[in-house]
Amino acid sequence: MGETINLVEYSCPHCGASDRERLYALFLDQAVGSASDKQPIGLIHFAPESALSQRIRRLGKFDYRTADPTMGNVDDRVDITNMLAYRDEEFDCFICSHVLEHVADDRRAFGELWRILKPGGWGILMVPVMTHLERTLEDPTANTESQRWRLFGQGDHVRLYAKRDYLSRIQGAGFIVNEMGVEHFGIETFDRCGITRRSVLYVARRPYD
Repeated sequence: MGETINLVEYSCPHCGASDRERLYALFLDQAVGSASDKQPIGLIHFAPESALSQRIRRLGKFDYRTADPTMGNVDDRVDITNMLAYRDEEFDCFICSHVLEHVADDRRAFGELWRILKPGGWGILMVPVMTHLERTLEDPTANTESQRWRLFGQGDHVRLYAKRDYLSRIQGAGFIVNEMGVEHFGIETFDRCGITRRSVLYVARRPYD
């Protein structure tokens, strides 16, 4: 079973935002509320979700860029495992949601996310976490769509993450991970936004040097 998914109320009937986008919006509202108004916050959004992207632009608080290797209408075409377009410590924050399960070398991607993030910066770092798994399921020899459907439940996925392994990989890149769930946001807020009470938001932070 996936940790953060509401199959009953997945999409908002008004804007089309998924339940996980609504969860990210809750966090972003808090982040904006606690931020200084002196200058825009540098945010890079990988594989940007349409509804969330529109909301971020409306907030007017971010120096906002979007990135993906294949999507149209993004600012930058980049490979998340080799982001030559970006300088070291270029961004204050990032959103990387449901990307790494598509990436063969996810540890290299974690390293690149660390590199482009400023010390003290944060990133929403989410994948489908399978709560029934003790260990992440991956098989590099599964290189056809049918094999991946059979193993991972989707033809363009290359692994299924177990929670412990996922946290270990994030921390292995040097990040501190904050797990933010119903205890942080509140039961009433989750229920109102159609977010299941088992949902967890993973926010990776790069410590100050």
